[in-house]
Amino acid sequence: GIGGTFQYGYNISIINAPASYIQMFMNTTWLERTGVPLESNVILLLWSFTVSAYPLGGLTGAVVAGPMAIMLGRKTSLLLNNVFVIIAATLSGFSRMAKSFEMIMLSRFFTGMNAGVSMNIQPMYLAESAPKKLRGAVALTSASFTALGLVLGQVVGLRELLGGEENWPFLLASNVVPALIQLTALPWFPESPRYLLIDRGDKESCT
Repeated sequence: GIGGTFQYGYNISIINAPASYIQMFMNTTWLERTGVPLESNVILLLWSFTVSAYPLGGLTGAVVAGPMAIMLGRKTSLLLNNVFVIIAATLSGFSRMAKSFEMIMLSRFFTGMNAGVSMNIQPMYLAESAPKKLRGAVALTSASFTALGLVLGQVVGLRELLGGEENWPFLLASNVVPALIQLTALPWFPESPRYLLIDRGDKESCT
């Protein structure tokens, strides 16, 4: 869950705290490029694009999640899904250094792709892998990790932590930490028995 639905909740939360700083960054960057500041309605439009990139990426991730789960397997799909977050964290982390607000927009799109994939495949993986007696409780942890991500995103986004004017690139890039945790832990977990039996026909591995 830490690299799955947690990311969905976390990435919804962390964009709220640095909103004003990112808008200032957009205006400053444009002023340095062209010598002309952006009008307030244009800044609002660019910010809207930045925020909207996340659900757009989520839609894309949700569309590709099904084929990924069948072709690659549930566990492998979740592992590869972290690549989207690593790309996103790199883009947002270096956006101020590169003086490019477009990198933040692209970062949010890749973050959304990660959320779209994980929101579909993680519950599937848990439901197919959990023992029968624990299946309901284990499947519900998807919602628990979403809520945990929302809460931690709010906490980390405090100005005293990473939500200040100097630290917002690190805040946006902090989603790489859950991804690295999952990349470290998930390889030790089993593949979904249902996938092994039905999609791959590997009865021995399923058993």
